[in-house]
Amino acid sequence: MKKTLSLIILISVISLFLAESAFAQLERTRVQEVRPVELTFMAPRNINLYTVEPLSPGELHYSIMHTFGTVDSGIRNLWGIDQGANVRFSFEYGLTERLSLGFGRSSLDKVVDFTGRYALLKQMSDNSMPVSVSLNTSAGINTSSFGFLAEDYTFSDRLNFTGSLLIARKFTENFSLQVSPTVVHFNRVGQETNVADTDLNTYYAIGVATRYKIKPRTAVSAQYIPTLNGENTSYNLALGIDIETGGHVFQMFFTTSRALNDQYLIAGENGDFFDRQFRFGFNVNRLFNIRGR
Repeated sequence: MKKTLSLIILISVISLFLAESAFAQLERTRVQEVRPVELTFMAPRNINLYTVEPLSPGELHYSIMHTFGTVDSGIRNLWGIDQGANVRFSFEYGLTERLSLGFGRSSLDKVVDFTGRYALLKQMSDNSMPVSVSLNTSAGINTSSFGFLAEDYTFSDRLNFTGSLLIARKFTENFSLQVSPTVVHFNRVGQETNVADTDLNTYYAIGVATRYKIKPRTAVSAQYIPTLNGENTSYNLALGIDIETGGHVFQMFFTTSRALNDQYLIAGENGDFFDRQFRFGFNVNRLFNIRGR
């Protein structure tokens, strides 16, 4: 009888252990299940460039961006701070898991622009899809009313457009890289518009954005945007630091361009970074969930 009871107890203990092991294995399987890679970048923009970082449905991204004068203006102008700022504010709203729409306004040429981002592919945790790919489009209108623009520019003349393919990969928890082939078109250009080449309507560029996390809520970032055509065009270079504080992402950077929207960032003039012709700038990003859970 005792042997039978001992055998029953032993079988019960072994069964319980096997059951716990099975549940533990199930939990590990759940943890390791395939899912989209998150937080490739800390915000929908990395310095100036749009990224593949999506907005959830019902999520609103508000951004206010600034660039000042060049630091080579010296201490008398507080290294460019006294020379006035180009300011851009924007709103972007997540309609679905893949689609977001937005609008913004820049003080440079008083440009109002409308944007759309659509996530075509998402990087997966098992590497079955190694990259995230998004399509970004923008249409802007120059609303300046001074001089020749007010007299001679039609509504169509004032329009400008951007199309870019955002291709990004989060290589590790700390390091992400994005490459963005981009085309920009201005219906009309001239001395009265802030572009580098007044004989060129269409510009081609490749934007490169990168982020390296140095602390759980802090990362260093960079962008490099060479314009591939035009005699007077050059490249944009920017280096910055991102700080995330729960719903806010603060970005402080130095950049060779005063432009803040996609069209002028590529078509506009740039200083020489290594000749101190760069500017201080900063962005404030805020995310709101306005639909509720």
